[in-house]
Amino acid sequence: MTHISQRCFLAKPGPPVEEWSAASQLLSLPPGRKVLRCGDVAWLDPMPSFEECKALYSEAYYTCRDAACPFSCIEGRQLEYFGRRVRRLSKHLGRKPESLLDIGAASGFFVRAAQDQGIAAEGVEISSWACEEARRTHGIEIFEGDLLRDDLPLRSHYDVIVMNHVLEHLLDPLAYLDAIRTLLAPDGLLVIEIPQQFINPIDLIYRAAGHHRPYNLASLHHPYFYTASSALRLMEMGGFRAEYLATWLPEQVFHLYNPAITLPLQGLLWLSDRVARRGHVIEIFATPDM
Repeated sequence: MTHISQRCFLAKPGPPVEEWSAASQLLSLPPGRKVLRCGDVAWLDPMPSFEECKALYSEAYYTCRDAACPFSCIEGRQLEYFGRRVRRLSKHLGRKPESLLDIGAASGFFVRAAQDQGIAAEGVEISSWACEEARRTHGIEIFEGDLLRDDLPLRSHYDVIVMNHVLEHLLDPLAYLDAIRTLLAPDGLLVIEIPQQFINPIDLIYRAAGHHRPYNLASLHHPYFYTASSALRLMEMGGFRAEYLATWLPEQVFHLYNPAITLPLQGLLWLSDRVARRGHVIEIFATPDM
């Protein structure tokens, strides 16, 4: 596989590939694993296989109660939060979408939020446990499988395709963007939300303090680490035009509960976004580049 890091940088003169020790420190990577970077793209080395990635998304990934785990801190708020996001994407699209596909749908909260607003929403998910949880919790049938590897019963076109914290999990993001472009209506909207790790104010504070986060499942679940600039370049390479990008979402500091900490930190993230696009979450609304 030719990785996106090579496609972006190694085929032309640019910065050298180097180990990013600060990123490895923040992830508390085990011996034999490290983070490499070339310019504004970083990736795990060695890269995991698809089978290794898929094996991560077991019940433990979704149900652990460690504050560092991906979903443990946002339970009970997802429907409300995703409901607001559905309204935002509808406003950006200029109409309520008739159809929506959520890639990496997990246990179906976003699909449920869209269906609650009268949208014909469907989801794709590789985790068997998450698909079963979607049926149990929401009565929703999520298509179990991978967009590239499996023959899924999808529509020919969707008004909106969403990836909430999914792109950074993909081993070959350009191949997925190619597939998404064929599924998206010509006037449709691609909505992406990904973390901007290691260079945002939260991680810079942790780095300055020499903090080591505990090693857990979340340490290895991102093959790639994006910045706002590399995410924009990826969209262009994938045949999309980014119409909107922000690196600050007001409700995306889920792991902090104390208002005395959260409110000043939100102000810092807002300022980082406005000055240098250095917030900790990247949101992109993109359309097919015709």
